[in-house]
Amino acid sequence: MDQSLIRRLRVKFVAINMALAFLVLLLTFGGVCVVNHAHAVSEITEHLTYVLTRTSSMMQSKSAQVQDVQPLEKPEEERSIQELQLSGAISSVMQSAASNGPASSVDDGNSADAQGEASLQDADEPDAFASDAVATAEVIPQASVESTGANGAAAGGVAGSMAPIVIGSTENTSAALTAVFKVERNGIYTTIPAYTTAMLPESILLRADAAVIESPDSEGYLPEFDLMYQKLATTGGWYVAYADASSTHEWQTLAILLTLIGLIALVGFFLINIGFSSWALRPVAVSLRQQQQFTADASHELKTPLTVILANLSILRSHPDSTVAEQMQWVESSEREADRMQLLVNDMLSLARPKASGKQAAVQQAEPVDFSDLVEGEVLQFESVAFERGILLDSSIQKGVMVMGDPEKLGRMASTLIDNACKYVEDNGLVDVRLDVIAKGALGDSVARLRVHNTGEAIPPDQLEHLFDRFYRADKARTGGKGGYGLGLAIGRQIAREANGDITVESSKSAGTTFTVTLPLSEA
Repeated sequence: MDQSLIRRLRVKFVAINMALAFLVLLLTFGGVCVVNHAHAVSEITEHLTYVLTRTSSMMQSKSAQVQDVQPLEKPEEERSIQELQLSGAISSVMQSAASNGPASSVDDGNSADAQGEASLQDADEPDAFASDAVATAEVIPQASVESTGANGAAAGGVAGSMAPIVIGSTENTSAALTAVFKVERNGIYTTIPAYTTAMLPESILLRADAAVIESPDSEGYLPEFDLMYQKLATTGGWYVAYADASSTHEWQTLAILLTLIGLIALVGFFLINIGFSSWALRPVAVSLRQQQQFTADASHELKTPLTVILANLSILRSHPDSTVAEQMQWVESSEREADRMQLLVNDMLSLARPKASGKQAAVQQAEPVDFSDLVEGEVLQFESVAFERGILLDSSIQKGVMVMGDPEKLGRMASTLIDNACKYVEDNGLVDVRLDVIAKGALGDSVARLRVHNTGEAIPPDQLEHLFDRFYRADKARTGGKGGYGLGLAIGRQIAREANGDITVESSKSAGTTFTVTLPLSEA
């Protein structure tokens, strides 16, 4: 039964710990992924806000518009360098569209809004672009952009061939990969090269612009193209900035890595839990065994006096004509056995009482006690026992030692220690009881010290540390069957600790066994 109970406890212990560990890892790793994603989104959003703000400020100047507004459509020789080559088929389509499309047009400067703008032929755009829609938008890095003038105007130019950049690839994690356009309400749009570090293919740009203009939000995400955008309304149209959103997906790779780490950690934690549960529940297993042993011993001890009492009552009933005086021996025998039963039951109730309530009750009953008189009285009660066994009972008791506590309980504690010493001393051995006041601790506080020593067989070290455990009985082979219920020393230590003291024990073959009680002195 106890093994089955321990096994169930271990299963619950491991299951609860594993559930808590999984929850902690889930919350921690999930938080890391959320923070990573939020940080990436925040970086891109801040960059787009900065770009649009700077673009709006720059476009306030006519000269800036002339120098910085650059048509999306470029001459064929420049388009072949700057446009992204998705594949051979897309390349031929895009080159064909570039050669057949309208040339860029820039007005003579009479209208500031028309400077740098180029009409795009979207109605007659080849159908191939529609079939080339991909989830990842591709861009070409702008040719080297040089800042000119104090107003920050820049002119775009192409210097040599450049490798195409694909927004969303693992090589591009910078929020600076942006494409900025001015989109007018009549459908004409132009690129802003001063803040454009990558170009979108027209097939993607037209569809993206349509979605952005129709959206009521000033910023958002286009999952079809994996682009983040922001738009800023202006007279006659909008400024729209796009940014590669691939860096916002890094949390997915991080999540996979953390999941692997978490699984390894959980496996290791599970193995540790298996061993830890065995160690943690070992005291429970020991306690269960001790309680089972105590129950068996207590049942046996209760069975004996009950048997004697029933036998005595049977004898008394068999002599109805006898007087009480004639049957007194049976009455006294029954009374002794009943007293034994009462003592055992009281001990069990004392140990079953919660520690907190027991200590609180002890504090309420505490009073100044003349510990010297109390110990001396207990020694006198055992002189007859010592005389019958030929034991030398010696005592040295300092007068006037006052402590705080319950006199009845302190007397029982002293009686238990002297009784044990008289039981386990060898024939013609020595029992020595000493009470004095000593200084204890770095501050030199004085405490009362009661030492009860007996010669005889030493207590084995493996039993020494369990003597004060509840429900513990010493090895009957050592005690010769003299052991009680295994409650006396446990109750004695509980009494000492209720009085803010303690009991310790030392035992060796050469010196014998010594129990030492230390109690704080009464302030009165």
